[in-house]
Amino acid sequence: MSKKIVYIILIFSVIIWVSLIAFWWQIRTPLNPAGETKIFKVEKGDSAKVIAENLKNAELIKNPFLFRLYIFLALNQYSLKPGEYKLSSKMSIRDIGDTLVFGKTNEVIITIPEGFNLKQIEDRLIGAVLAKRNELMNYKFSEEAPSILSDRPKSASLEGYLFPDTYRFFKDAKLSEIIDKMIANLDNKLTPDLKMAIKNSSYTNYEILTMASLIEKEIKSDSDRKIVSGILWKRLKAKIPLQVDATLVYITGRNEIYEADKKINSPYNTYFYRGLPKGPIANPGLSAIRAAVFPEASPYWYYLSAKDGTTVFSKTLEEHLRNKAKYLK
Repeated sequence: MSKKIVYIILIFSVIIWVSLIAFWWQIRTPLNPAGETKIFKVEKGDSAKVIAENLKNAELIKNPFLFRLYIFLALNQYSLKPGEYKLSSKMSIRDIGDTLVFGKTNEVIITIPEGFNLKQIEDRLIGAVLAKRNELMNYKFSEEAPSILSDRPKSASLEGYLFPDTYRFFKDAKLSEIIDKMIANLDNKLTPDLKMAIKNSSYTNYEILTMASLIEKEIKSDSDRKIVSGILWKRLKAKIPLQVDATLVYITGRNEIYEADKKINSPYNTYFYRGLPKGPIANPGLSAIRAAVFPEASPYWYYLSAKDGTTVFSKTLEEHLRNKAKYLK
């Protein structure tokens, strides 16, 4: 082998080693040692290229190519996990890449089913170590409360405002951040047509959510919910007691209902008092809210849920009593 070839090989070897050292140094050096933590979101299906550009736009990295190269060399170009991450420019490309590859989101995923009441939600947050007993039940808003709460009575709890959905919360999230996210979700789910309809009605957001919570707990079928909504609003205007069994369940905490329960002196008892209960008895989903806002007119004044879950409607009290004997015995 000639000296010239050896010389060329030596030069290339030096270049490769210098490049590797430079690459290793750059992927381990943070963009800004004094950088602040930011929330960075990776959507499902985002490619390494898209993520690299988003990282640059978020001022978390300087060189998207180096990020992609590191991910490629680590053989993880298809393993970037979707989710919300707490990242900082104090982190190196390697640290950021490893965080996204291994899904180190430090997140807790929680599903709140439609119709969960405040205590059930609190229990779920406690189970995820995101809240302590009675923190949610006794939560107090600051003066900068979301606008959707503007007509909420000062003595009212969060019941009705925590929108049922699947959420991602950071393990170190503050309770105020969790609550704000759930209420913001409710506000976002109230589409312009819903907000305009509520504004043009004679009812407040709080009253609509209260009615929606009754419908949520009473009826499962979307089409039946609209009819039941029409019945309840009609009974309300006629000053006839709503007589919603779900309010008794809310008061007693048990599914069994006894005649004595109907005489409990509680502002939530729709057998004992006329009108809407004191406030929501659960946190309703969008279907129940839409039913409360857009009720369907019908000739019915009564309804019941049969043992198989179907809704049976009646025009008169006599017919309703016959249906009770037929379907609930």
